[in-house]
Amino acid sequence: MGQISVAFPPFAELEDDIRYQLEELLADNINEFMIHKNYIPEGKELKDINEWVMKETRDTFFIKVIPDAAYDSLVEETINRLVKEWKEDGFEIKTYSASLVVMETERLLIRRITRKDMDALLAIMGKPEVMYAWEHGFTKKDVRKWINRQLIRYRKDGFGYFAVILKESGALIGQAGLMNSTLNGNETVELGYILDNTYWHNGYGTEAARACLEYAFGELELKTVCCSIRPENVASIRVVERLGMTLCDNHTIIYNEKEMPHQIYVATNSKSYIL
Repeated sequence: MGQISVAFPPFAELEDDIRYQLEELLADNINEFMIHKNYIPEGKELKDINEWVMKETRDTFFIKVIPDAAYDSLVEETINRLVKEWKEDGFEIKTYSASLVVMETERLLIRRITRKDMDALLAIMGKPEVMYAWEHGFTKKDVRKWINRQLIRYRKDGFGYFAVILKESGALIGQAGLMNSTLNGNETVELGYILDNTYWHNGYGTEAARACLEYAFGELELKTVCCSIRPENVASIRVVERLGMTLCDNHTIIYNEKEMPHQIYVATNSKSYIL
């Protein structure tokens, strides 16, 4: 039996009919990805699509297309065209990294945590001085459980602790967010924030916490938000006081078989709150 000869042309030199079918195959696969994932493919996921398109082209036409600058331009043009078409149809589509962003302030991006944040979170949460309320630095296992808890919260509630990113450098400098909670038998949504001590005294904690409150009262249309703080944590108390939250009650948390008294602060939704 004779062997089938396979050609190796660069994309720019393909015959028109083959080039057209490859372009259609690429567009169909990118669009299908966007439908199922609800974000624009990039990085490894875009590379996987390109490899599959090349494989299908080889299996169909017995040619191994060499991606070149013309093909790279085609990929970019295809994505831009599809995004434009989605927008014209009334749908917004973003890249994966952009789709994670929940809030934005003048200096900060506040986005969903992913498992890729493990090292950055461990570097922060491993510090006992940062995890003052827990009275110990977190281990890698603790941080992994913490991340998984937030991912479950996102699916179940639509919110949880979010990563706080400094726009200027792209560094992950802490967390801030909202959690469904029960305080003294009452179901509520609780505000929380954790900031790397390297970035203390710059107003980042207040800026992130304010954004979370605005999100709670605006996007989520909540009536009240609470914050539970240990009475010795003067810095955190200053943050909630700057936000206009007021002391309303006390409760005790049992953590590692130890009683930890906390004060409860509350903010109420009002049009006058949003600054």
